[in-house]
Amino acid sequence: MKRFFIYSISVFFLACGSTQKATTHLQSGNYEEAFNTSVAELSKNKKANEKLIPILKEAYDKAAENDLAEIKALEKENTIESLKKIYGNYLNLDLRQDEVRVLEPLYYEGKEITFDYADYSKLITSSKNNYSEKLYTTALAEMKGGVMEARSAHQHLEDLIYVNPTYKNNLDELVQKAKNKGSSFVLVTLKNNVKSIKNDSLKDFTSINSSNFSNKWVIYHGKKEKNITYDHQIDVTFDKLTFEPEKTLQEKVPQEATIQDGWKYKLDAKGNVMKDDKGNDIKVANYITVRAEIILYQQNKASKLDGTITIRDLKNKKVSQPVQEFGEAKFQHLYGQYRGDQRAIEQKYFEALQSKEVPYPQDYLFINYSVSDFKQKLIALIGQQQF
Repeated sequence: MKRFFIYSISVFFLACGSTQKATTHLQSGNYEEAFNTSVAELSKNKKANEKLIPILKEAYDKAAENDLAEIKALEKENTIESLKKIYGNYLNLDLRQDEVRVLEPLYYEGKEITFDYADYSKLITSSKNNYSEKLYTTALAEMKGGVMEARSAHQHLEDLIYVNPTYKNNLDELVQKAKNKGSSFVLVTLKNNVKSIKNDSLKDFTSINSSNFSNKWVIYHGKKEKNITYDHQIDVTFDKLTFEPEKTLQEKVPQEATIQDGWKYKLDAKGNVMKDDKGNDIKVANYITVRAEIILYQQNKASKLDGTITIRDLKNKKVSQPVQEFGEAKFQHLYGQYRGDQRAIEQKYFEALQSKEVPYPQDYLFINYSVSDFKQKLIALIGQQQF
């Protein structure tokens, strides 16, 4: 009984808090929030939140009144934003009705509270078509303009596809046209002067993903396409590939440590074993110095690909100063051996001592990594440009 009492008190205070919150929204004219708060609490427990029902009723009526009044005012404007708002208001009116229907029947102090309903289906359809038509005709008109107008058209067409994807059967085609017209096209070329670099290592080099950059209106092509006028061109030239040959460096590292090695008896000045207060022999730790020698072997191999990057402004016929760049690949492997007392060896060398000599990676892997590293530096340079 005590637990039930505590639970009841908690529910009471929660209900009072929700009622106060909804009342505050209602009194401040925020009818949408008053309605949403009431619906949320009544969905949990209609009986415990009965006081919210008249608030729900008033918020429902006044929100509908506001939406309809706003629709009437917006009908005079005939802009994309006004038509979008009209369509949204009709959707809100219909949605509120559905949310209330789910809660019915609703009783307050023993009396059923009823709500007025309207059929908004035709108005939703017509307002959706009006909004769609405005988006479509505006986009078509903007497509006749310049780059910025094409970008605006692209946004309007994307909005149209979101709200009404079947409005016209050529929407995808129009979106692509707007994208092309509003975009800056950059051609990426590669001239490979290094015979040892084969095509397999270069097949994706000029493929630049636009999603790597913040400007979605720049499109990169690795191959020249017909009917595309390129605004910029990035020319990459591979000039030289050099290898650092396989070599193993050797280093000897002496190790010495003082460690405890058992116990010994403590002797007095005469060489006798000393006793403690209880007459027991006194033992002390015995320390010794141990030594070892580590031989570390470091396997090394590397490659470096030197090249240049030149950026051309094709519209203004300007050429940037060529940028010297390189891509590299490095292989390092450390292993070791020791002789002497293992107890003298520092912990940091244990990993190397557990490793063994490994085969060197083949040359083609170094080429691939060098090309990949060069491309990452190319992408970083592209990211700094204002195309």
